[in-house]
Amino acid sequence: MVRHAYHNVPMYRKKYDEAGVDIDSIRRASDIARLPILEKEELIEAFPHTCIADGYSPDDLTTAVTGGSSGKTVRIAYSEQTMRKRVVTAYRIYDMMMGGYRPEHVQTYVYTGKYPLDGLPDGSYRLVHIWTLDALQDAKRKLLDSRPHMLTLYPSRLEDIRRLLGPQDVRLLRQNLIVINVKSEMSTQAQRDAWAEFFGVPVLDEYGSEELAGTVAAQCPEKGYHIWEDIALVEVVDEEGRPLPDGETGDLVASCLYNWAMPIIRYRQGDLAALHPADHPCPCGRKFRQLKSFEGRRNSSFVLPSGRFLSSGYLLDVGYTRLMAYSDALNSWSLVQRAPDLVVFECLPGPAMTDVVRERIRHEISELLHHETRVEVEFVESLRVTNRGKRNQIISLVP
Repeated sequence: MVRHAYHNVPMYRKKYDEAGVDIDSIRRASDIARLPILEKEELIEAFPHTCIADGYSPDDLTTAVTGGSSGKTVRIAYSEQTMRKRVVTAYRIYDMMMGGYRPEHVQTYVYTGKYPLDGLPDGSYRLVHIWTLDALQDAKRKLLDSRPHMLTLYPSRLEDIRRLLGPQDVRLLRQNLIVINVKSEMSTQAQRDAWAEFFGVPVLDEYGSEELAGTVAAQCPEKGYHIWEDIALVEVVDEEGRPLPDGETGDLVASCLYNWAMPIIRYRQGDLAALHPADHPCPCGRKFRQLKSFEGRRNSSFVLPSGRFLSSGYLLDVGYTRLMAYSDALNSWSLVQRAPDLVVFECLPGPAMTDVVRERIRHEISELLHHETRVEVEFVESLRVTNRGKRNQIISLVP
């Protein structure tokens, strides 16, 4: 892939020549650390004129759009062959999560865009799509009618739907449901465990990226966070791009191994993660390397006035534990750092919300933020979502 990119993609040829890279010396996976890192801004600037490989026409490729820095969007092009492989690798991940993905199984996919397939041509592996932005009551009805074996959706949408389900609804879902797959938004293991207890099935996380042509890592039923190393190389580096020791948290850098039309090599994804050692065992027996932790978007983290860094994973726990403790007083929430010394807990109040509860929540969040910043609890009529329907519950507005 490195040789293909160098000889066929102007962006890489220029980048590697300027860095003095001897392409012929890149012979094994570990050598990739000698290549310069590809930044998101470079990808935005290069599309489509200098990042599409020779022999491919943008007119013949599928283009996906995902969020970029400073409000800009990143565009990624895939060939038909890459799209087919993306679907097949997804089926393999479902097979791991479900302990067997069979032709008669139905997946209900609550998402902004439609999946490339509604199933195979013979009607097997049927997929039912529900739009993320559907009214909640409509989404609930469609979900119950679909009777899925696998439910795939954003974590925030799962929490919204969960609140509408009565005991009879849950019993109906449990007749078929084997697993719930959450993706595209951050969630914590504590959240997933609580949802698993409510629904009576495992709730597992999938980490994917449009830039990397789909899924990069996903949880097995034993909660091991396996990297799919035959389709993606994952590294964890410091801000200068130097590899970090196993177990240390840093920037996730990844390379896609099958998008030949628009190669993505050593791409800084914008997420924070840590790796287990290569020989770290998982009870499921799989040998793919595992993420030790996944902290989410760097730009969804807070930096307090003292310089203390709070990851989005920690902040999700701050908000989610308030939701669990005050479930009758809170319907949903977001934590927004509006200034270095001001954090606002934006929330949809429930029927049990009172001034006393509001002040208690404010005090508890202030304590969890180490009393370093002013905390306010603000009631809102709706929470912020992206134009793709995602809810980012941790938002930093600090440059």
